[in-house]
Amino acid sequence: MNRPVTRATFLSGLFGLGAIAVAPDAYATCNTSAARNADAEQFVQRSASEALTALGNPNAVQREQQFRTLMTQFADTRRIGLFVLGRYRGALEADSALRNEWLTTFQEFAIATYQSQFSSFNGARIEVMCSEEQTATTVIVDSTIRPRGGDPVRVQWKVLRSQNVWKATDVAVGTDGVWLSQLQQRLFMRQLDTQFNGDLRQLLADVRQRTTTLRSTTVARS
Repeated sequence: MNRPVTRATFLSGLFGLGAIAVAPDAYATCNTSAARNADAEQFVQRSASEALTALGNPNAVQREQQFRTLMTQFADTRRIGLFVLGRYRGALEADSALRNEWLTTFQEFAIATYQSQFSSFNGARIEVMCSEEQTATTVIVDSTIRPRGGDPVRVQWKVLRSQNVWKATDVAVGTDGVWLSQLQQRLFMRQLDTQFNGDLRQLLADVRQRTTTLRSTTVARS
């Protein structure tokens, strides 16, 4: 049975990091004077629709494989994985083995968290409302996800074009513009500052454990 989807459950589930205080949903209108980018809008509409469809596959193995493939194509997890470490990413520059280990681990975590949370949107549909070009290569695409059991959720996607290929680099849920990779960066840096004394290997172990827990939770809900 699908649980009702709210912004609070979306955010807390997306990170797999426990409860996150969020403001109530409210709707804002699109900026009708902004320059739109039809190509970016089509990328988000197609990719998100395919991901939502994949989550409806009753075969658990096929569902995971399809979602993994789509997320790898859709999200720039390498760029995000470096960003979320903030000032601690410098430790990866001199240690290529640690960098590869972190990027691989973070990609698995990202796929698991998105699959865990978006499973709540099984049967939902996405409507792209508009977009706004921020730079020559960066576009914000504004959409609404309409779950079967819950209120519509506004989701904004930051997408980047590199060598004629679009990739999502961030997502914001609700209308207050809280970008999730920025929030995740603050959460990881707080762990490194106060819990792990700057030790990235301790963060790696923690993220791996969270990934395992998220996958087990997703399977149990299936």
